[in-house]
Amino acid sequence: MFFDGEYRFLGSADVTSLRGQLEAQPEDAWYADTGRQEAFAAHRMTQSIGLIFDPDMRHEEPTLRPAYASFEAAVAPALRSVQRYFELNPPEGTDGRGYVVRALLVRLNAGGSIKSHRDHGYSLSRAHRIHLPVITSSHAEFGIAGTIRHLPAGELWEVNNRKIHAVRNVGGPARIHLIIDYVIPSETISDPDGILVA
Repeated sequence: MFFDGEYRFLGSADVTSLRGQLEAQPEDAWYADTGRQEAFAAHRMTQSIGLIFDPDMRHEEPTLRPAYASFEAAVAPALRSVQRYFELNPPEGTDGRGYVVRALLVRLNAGGSIKSHRDHGYSLSRAHRIHLPVITSSHAEFGIAGTIRHLPAGELWEVNNRKIHAVRNVGGPARIHLIIDYVIPSETISDPDGILVA
């Protein structure tokens, strides 16, 4: 979603449990579903585990994937923190109440990158895209419209995915983020393509 700026800090979430679960995850779990990497060229160097995800990128009635059951307790604090942030800081004309339309774990190994791109499509332009770094290091950098940052583990950041953005992990451990797309129905968005309604 487009907003004024590149990054918005939403708060923190305890990632201890989630980190432990990810460190114990078998390697083949990261390659069980390669649809996202095949559909989006920018993400070819990543691996992902979909928790709440639909290949058609729908905007309503999201699907809980099989992995959600095993990760539910570990991701629940982050999902609650996102909901609480928007209910306490509702966008104009809304009460901040919404729903998670997508949640996925995304890994970028050392030496990997996500090429410069801007997110398109109905839902990606109408949902708040939030990153929660779970495993990371100072070698992992996020760049949006020329503003480069390292996002520390345990911090929730909304990113302006409607601006050109890219990621690189030049060394250290694999970078793993929980990505959450949060929709607030009827929210009005001033997007570069015009006025949009979530």
